[in-house]
Formats: sequence, structure tokens, C-alpha cells
Amino acid sequence: MKQQINYIKMLKQNIFRAYDIRGIYPDELNAETANLIGKGFATYIYKKTKNAKPNVVVGRDCRIHSEELQKAFIEGLVSSGCNVTDIGLAASPYLYFVDTYGKFDGACNITASHNPKEYNGFKLMLKDAHAVFGNELQKIYQILLNENLISGKGKLQKKDFTDEYFKKLKSIFSYSKPLKVVIDTGNGVTGAFYPPMIKKLGHEVIGLFSELDGNFPNHEPDPIVETNLVALKKKALETKADIGIAFDGDGDRLSLVTEKGEFINADKTLMLLAVDALTRNPNRAVVFTVSNSQVLFDLIKEWGGNPVMCKVGHSYVEDAMHTNNAIVGGEQSGHYFLPENYFSYDDALVTACRILKILDNSNESASAIFDKFPKTYSMPEMRPECGDFVKFDIIQRITKFFKNKYPANMMDGVRLDFGNGGWAGIRASNTSPRISITMEAKSKEELEHIKTIILGHLKTYPEIKWDHDSLD
Repeated sequence: MKQQINYIKMLKQNIFRAYDIRGIYPDELNAETANLIGKGFATYIYKKTKNAKPNVVVGRDCRIHSEELQKAFIEGLVSSGCNVTDIGLAASPYLYFVDTYGKFDGACNITASHNPKEYNGFKLMLKDAHAVFGNELQKIYQILLNENLISGKGKLQKKDFTDEYFKKLKSIFSYSKPLKVVIDTGNGVTGAFYPPMIKKLGHEVIGLFSELDGNFPNHEPDPIVETNLVALKKKALETKADIGIAFDGDGDRLSLVTEKGEFINADKTLMLLAVDALTRNPNRAVVFTVSNSQVLFDLIKEWGGNPVMCKVGHSYVEDAMHTNNAIVGGEQSGHYFLPENYFSYDDALVTACRILKILDNSNESASAIFDKFPKTYSMPEMRPECGDFVKFDIIQRITKFFKNKYPANMMDGVRLDFGNGGWAGIRASNTSPRISITMEAKSKEELEHIKTIILGHLKTYPEIKWDHDSLD
């Protein structure tokens, strides 16, 4: 018991982030802390359901320490009375599907999504893949601190639901012609799932970095960072593909490149998905975050939709989707929610299939389709380092400096309106010790003007550490 108490005291509150538990292995997350988190999650589910033997499904990504953490986490669940179904390697949306389809009481995927290889984490959810996030994650932390843990004797089984997952996809999507698709899975877990499923739907698939390797030897599994897509752009051009698709480490986010090798940012992807869905579902809500384009907000209105802005984070988007009965949702980091004929959580494979369906229905190329949307100029998201214990205070100080100088939205950090469609957003990252800076304008000159104002002030804070990547 003494050893367990010591490990409880070693748990750092900062790894209980806004929408998942995430930290560095083995300093912040290891087998002992994973076991405790399993016990804490079991107790949390019991308090929610009053079910003494909750049914919980657990998966993992292909990081080199995920199997160890999964085993310890499951042991924590079983020793607390949970009946656990282990589905092994799992893209997060596949786990969401299993949780919903199998009517489980709760679920967890062991993953750190797009973070570098030294990170790992726990994506926790209740039934119907409703994320445990925000204050609810803090409740689990408090359960552990208070050592108010239940105990019991559960059971463990292993099961595969991939056939059921594919059948659901096939019931939604059919195509009149095969498309040539380059798919970069970045050595993440999706390499075992997404390319073969898209191929089974009738398309010609050219795979890049499909081998599962938790060291991510080719590039970090973050498709929103354009420098990670160099090979995808090249291969799309070489093979005369119809489109290129890159997925993140656990398969809930994606980015696109056209047949010309052009990077398509998340705003334009969300524009495409929104106008497509609103043609069949007029007057419905479309959810996006404070980091998304002002142009997107204006176009949703123009297309007859109801624009709804929320905080950054897939859990916040999911919550806003439910609250507003939205038909589409998305965010700047590449999460998309398409509940039409499906479920309300984010699934990058469903998003990819919908984009392929839009291309299938069109006589135009991907580049021609995206060229129809308004031209804007934006900076790639900058993410300079700023410690977890100071970043929120820094954001408050930045907000105080700017809020009386420009119209300010303080829903999540601060979003400043510079007029004529120009804006900048500054907020604390929910997944790492960094701050996030986004900027957009309708001309290069205005974008440079905004950049000068924002960076001119931010560089006065010694707590913000700039490196080459954060200044690109």
C-alpha cells in the first residue's frame, strides 16, 4: 500500500489536460501510474453509472510503450471490478465506434495522438463515445488524490470489431469510379486500418509510411504541420493521384493535398464539408472553433447554415455538436465531425470517405473545387514553448494588453479582430507546454501588419521560448 500511495503522490496534475491525460514516458506516465489511472477511471465510471461491474473497452496506438501502459491500465480496471474488452491496436475512431456499437459503459485508447514519440496518454470516454474532459478529468485526479478507490474482480476478454466497423462504412459510402489516393499514415496505427479499408471501398491506394513504428522515423505524426507532408506532396504529383490524405498518429485528424501537391488547410476542408452537408441539410448548425477562419463564419451564413463558435479542442466541438444539433463540426487542427448517417464523434476515416464521395460526385479536380473558396492569407500555426505552470498566466497578461486596443473574443485565450477579415488568436495549448498563435488576413500586407503587432508584443515575454519551427 505504501508504494501505491507514493505513486499517487507522484501523479502530476498538469498531465490531466483539457481533454485527455497526456505526459512523457516514463517520467510522468509509466506502468504504475497507468494502473492507478485505470483504478481512478473505474471508480469514476462506477460513480456515474452505479454499475458495480462496468463494461469497458480498451485499445492502444503503436507507440513503443503503449502496450505496457495498456496492460497496466487494464489491470487497474479489472482489479476494480470492471469487465474489460481488449481490442488491441486501435485507431481512436475505431475505438469510438466499438464503444458505441458495443454499448459499453466506458472506453479508453492509450495514445498521445500527434505528440512526439516520448509522449503517451489516455483518451477516456463514457458510453456512446462521449469524451471525459475538462472538469470531469479533474474529478478523476481528485478521486486518486483522495484514494477513494473501489475494488472488485472483473474479467478480461479480447475481441475484434473491424468487420463491423467496415460494414458501417460500406453502408454509408459507395462510389461510381475508383479514385487514385495517396495515403500517408506517418508510421502511426492507422496504417493497419485506413489504407486497406479505403482500398476495399474500391479505390486505388498508394501507401506512404504504412509500417507501424512508434519511433515515427519519417516524420512526426502531425498532418497539420505542412513540413510533415513533403513526401505526400511529391508522391501525389509523381503518381498523378486524385488526392493525397495524411492522418495523425491515432487517426482522428487528417490533412489534404491536391493533385497539384497543394496543401489544403483545415479551414478550406471544413468549408468543403459544410457546403456539402448543408445542401442536403439546410438551416442546420455548423460548429467551429476560435482558431478557425472568419471567412468560414461568413460562408456558413451565406450557405444557409447557423455558424456556432466554441473553444479549441475536439471534446469542446463534440459538446457543441450535441448542444446545437449540428450537421458538421471541425477545428483548425484537423478534427471533423460528420454525424450524417453516422455518429456524432470525430472520425478521420469517415471524413476521408466523405471527401472521396464529394470528388466522386464532381467532374472537377480537387484543386478546382478548393479554388472556388475565397482566397485568404494565413500564418501556419506557431507553437512556441511556454511552461504548463505559467502559460495560462501569460495568456491572461497578453489578453489584458490587447483587449482594449482591438475588439476581443475571450472564449478561449483571446481572438483579436483587426477589421476587414483580419484577426489573430492567442491561446494556451491543451496538449503540451506551448501557446498557440494563429493569424489571418485578406492580403499579404495586412497579414504582415498583424504579425508585426502580435509578435512585437509576445517577444517581450521571456517565458515564451521561440525556436526556428515556431517562427516559420
